Amino acid sequence: MMILKKHLYQVLLLQFILKVVLAFSPLSQLGVLPHTRPNNDITDTTTPHRFFSPGYCPRLMRSSALCRTKLSKLSAVMLDPNMAIESTTTLISATAQNVLSNESIKKAFSLATFGPQYLWILMIFFPNRNITKKVMGGYWGILAFSLVHLFIVIASLNQESGTAPIAEFNGVFDPSPDADPQAAMIGMMRYPNFVSEEWSHVLTWDLFVGRFIWLDGLKRGIFTPHSVLLCNLIGPPGYLLHCVTCILTGKGLIGNEAEELDDIEE
Repeated sequence: MMILKKHLYQVLLLQFILKVVLAFSPLSQLGVLPHTRPNNDITDTTTPHRFFSPGYCPRLMRSSALCRTKLSKLSAVMLDPNMAIESTTTLISATAQNVLSNESIKKAFSLATFGPQYLWILMIFFPNRNITKKVMGGYWGILAFSLVHLFIVIASLNQESGTAPIAEFNGVFDPSPDADPQAAMIGMMRYPNFVSEEWSHVLTWDLFVGRFIWLDGLKRGIFTPHSVLLCNLIGPPGYLLHCVTCILTGKGLIGNEAEELDDIEE
């Protein structure tokens, strides 16, 4: 009985995989595959015992004609590489538009907002635990949310408005006396995709600095949860608090690390 169940699960799994493959096949766009047949196709699946229904023979005749039509389309695709390339390109383009959509940007925005909080919790409440060292000891967390930010940038560029007009962006870095960079920045905040890009940008760098503070505390035996928490809340002041903590505890500020590397080489 167990063997029969195992084989049944395997058959169902294969059927599911086949349906997924067929669903994304370029041939489905041409109506060649069975799952793309129109509603007026040869069979009525809602009719019980359709093979014995009186109208089955005419449907069987239509079936032969329909099969010949579909086979001719399939032959055209196989014999015409340009048609196959065009069909595949259309499918890829449609998939890209669905992936790089404003809805996807919203989801990435939420991921960039809430995802790093789990890493902050580890560094703030469990700074010396092995799980924190394993998760935050490397750069995988920073890399993951950097990729989320990159996705938001690419998806935003795929939209008509992009992230924000380049003219307004240039206004932020205009050093001329008559320019108003702050007003230009406020104007750019009217664009949702720019907000998404900037927000994920800031949160990723905050996480990078928070990890630096936490790691420095491990190396030199400095209490860091308060500094890491402040870094998560408002960024740079968290690093300043860490510097003050280093001085008050007698550990001192980090020296010139580049010169230390030169001493090691000598």
